[in-house]
Amino acid sequence: FSFTAEKSKPVSSGQLLDVLRGRISRHALQPGQRIQEVQVATEFGVSRTRVRDALGMLEQRGLIERIPNRGAVVARLKPKEVFEIFDVREVLEGLAVRLATVNAPQGSWDDLIEKLGPEMAEKIEAGDIESYLEVLEELRERTLLWAGSAHISHFMGLVLDKARVIAQRVTLLPGRAKEGRELHHRMLLHMAAGEAAEAENCKREIVQSARACLERYQNLVF
Repeated sequence: FSFTAEKSKPVSSGQLLDVLRGRISRHALQPGQRIQEVQVATEFGVSRTRVRDALGMLEQRGLIERIPNRGAVVARLKPKEVFEIFDVREVLEGLAVRLATVNAPQGSWDDLIEKLGPEMAEKIEAGDIESYLEVLEELRERTLLWAGSAHISHFMGLVLDKARVIAQRVTLLPGRAKEGRELHHRMLLHMAAGEAAEAENCKREIVQSARACLERYQNLVF
């Protein structure tokens, strides 16, 4: 595997961590693939010590494993672990949506309602899943912002590191993106109306339905 430069000047360990996390979540770095310290250090113009720091943070998040005689290798998520992540996400994200609905000022969700409207349905139908995932990420970030809970943000960060690794694969499963868009759009309408309980229930339904979809098609993912 040959790394493609994403930075033109030396980066911090935290910035390097973000780049490698992104590559793992996009599957530019595949499960089981070795991450070579020398290649990363050369690409980003940093010391191997800085690379090791970033790899250490990835290991703490469960995204890589250190294997004797092989070094750092992208971790393979096991089905049991993935389904456990869905269970945790249902509770945490549901709570975050409820708090954000209560805390956000009027109009906070209007642009996202539009982005997930009929035009997005057409994009999904045309196979543009990337645009859909980008809007979902924007929605998640804004939800955590208005939830206003440092603890939820912290634990969601740990969970989402692994969730993102499989998110794109789940979204590509038959009918999942279409169903997910409809549910997210409905959830946002509840949030815009200040209906916190309804919005939380809708978020829980979104995670439950994604889990059920993966259970049906897990032979295509694992």
